[in-house]
Parts: sequence; C-alpha cells; structure tokens
Amino acid sequence: MQKTLKVSGTAGPVNLIDVHSGAGDQCSVQFDHTHYYSHLPQQVELGSTLLAASQLQSTQTLLQDNTAILPDNTVCIAYKQVGGKGRGGNKWESPAGCLMFSLLKRVSITGANIPFVQYIATLAIVHAVQQLAKVRLQGHSIDIKIKWPNDVYSRNLKIGGILCHSTYRSKEFQVVIGVGLNLDNSEPTTCVNDLLRQRHEELQLQSGLQAISREELLASILTNIQGLLSTLTAQGFDPLQEEYLQAWLHTDQKVTLLEDGNKEVALTIKGLTEYGYLLAVDTQGTAFALHPDGNSLDFFKGLVRHKLSS
Repeated sequence: MQKTLKVSGTAGPVNLIDVHSGAGDQCSVQFDHTHYYSHLPQQVELGSTLLAASQLQSTQTLLQDNTAILPDNTVCIAYKQVGGKGRGGNKWESPAGCLMFSLLKRVSITGANIPFVQYIATLAIVHAVQQLAKVRLQGHSIDIKIKWPNDVYSRNLKIGGILCHSTYRSKEFQVVIGVGLNLDNSEPTTCVNDLLRQRHEELQLQSGLQAISREELLASILTNIQGLLSTLTAQGFDPLQEEYLQAWLHTDQKVTLLEDGNKEVALTIKGLTEYGYLLAVDTQGTAFALHPDGNSLDFFKGLVRHKLSS
C-alpha cells in the first residue's frame, strides 16, 4: 500500500495481506492467512484484503480512520484489542482467544435498509458457527442465538456482539462492521469451542473433535455476510426475516413496560417492524413498535412503544 495507514494508540505492526500473498509472506501476528484464504471461497470478495495485527486499540477505529485509502472488502483482525468499541462509546479490552475483526464494505443500498446490516451480520455469525459445528457434530447444532439487536448469546450468556458504523458518500454507504466473538475463553461466561466440546460429550460421539479456528470461522462469517448482504441489497430484509426470527431468542417473549410512573403494560414480541424495531402485541391484540429509549445499555430494560396503524 502506497499510502500510510493511520494507526492510533498502542498498536504493534499492522500487516497488509491480500488473496495473492504467498506462504512465504506469512505474518507473525498469530493468524495464519494461508489457512484463512484456503477456507474463503474464490467467489467471496469480502475479506480479500486482510489487515492483521498482534495488538490494536480497535479494529473498528483503524478501518474508520482509513476508509479513504483502504480498498473495499478490507477486513482487519487483531489478536488483542486494548480499546475495543461498543454501544454508546463504551470501551473494553479484548484478550487473546476472541475473534475480533472489522470489515469495510461499500454498498449501494437504501437508507431504510441500513439498520438491517447489523441484523444480517449477527445472523451470519450464528449461521457460520452452526455450519462449522454441524461438520464436527455429525449434523447436530449447538445452542447459539441472536439477542436483538446486535448480540450473540448461548444459554442466557453473552458470547459476542457486533457494532456497525455507516457514512454516506458518493451515492453509497461506507459501512464498517465490527465483530467480537469469544471463541476460546471459558471465562467470564462461555465460548464457542466450549459449547462445541460440551455438545460433543452430550451426544457421546466417538469421533475426534477438532476445535474451530479463528481463520476458518472468519472465512465462514464473511462468506455468510456476503450472501445475506446480496439479498438485502437486491430485495430488502423481507426475504430474510423468517430466517432471522428462527435464529433469535425473542419470538413470543413476554415483556413488561413501565409507563406513567408505575403502570405496567404487558406485551408479547412477535417479530420485527418494517423499520427493524420489535413488533409486539398487547393482550387485546393491538400492535406496537418497541424501540430503546437510549438510556439503558440493555435494550430490553429501556423500551418505549409506539402504536402501529392497522
């Protein structure tokens, strides 16, 4: 790359690799790019350019700071993050053992469909993990679901989440999708490979079990994002909604809103509205859109409702 990347904070060296790099160009950042590219189908453009580092402040910040000079479909991965980004500007340290990456994608899409990009990203994570699990578990799946709007859970424990930033320029959106997924750390909650091992034992399978690698999982997630994004761009979210609802935690979930002080309102979640908010009904069957009030990190503890026209 002829232009210099802007890299903030306590980052180590950042290696730029592309799909044409040879084995002799291997980077020493705990990521095997030849193994990664061997799992990335040739028709998948996402992730064809790879930025890899042992440690970064934030993969999300690096891509956002360098959008103007990076090629489309660039993915940035770090072994460790010391200033990862979350909702509301929250920061955290991400240790080794997590899959932490951000993806730069330029898309020609309507503004109404931009909120659904985070939904297809979480769906892609669930699909990728399940696909790799089924290969190892003789067709059986593990317990991994979407918690709306952008988290990944197993057995009521958070194991991952995503964050999307978008800007509009030259008649297209520049979207940076950030993903953090606990692949190998048993603490503080659980991790993908623990879920895989536990399921293998539950099924009493006699075959050996190969852990899921960061390289294989990243390639699988990007492959799934590309397919889902293609549908979203061409047809909107409607063709994907049923697939999404099958992968989330919330169908028929009961929620209670507190209004006008201490007035309790009981609602049942049924799906998503056309704008991506929660669709819920009250005991009389009246439909409402539920959206966060912006004051709580847990969306379900700060919901407000808006009656939908019949």
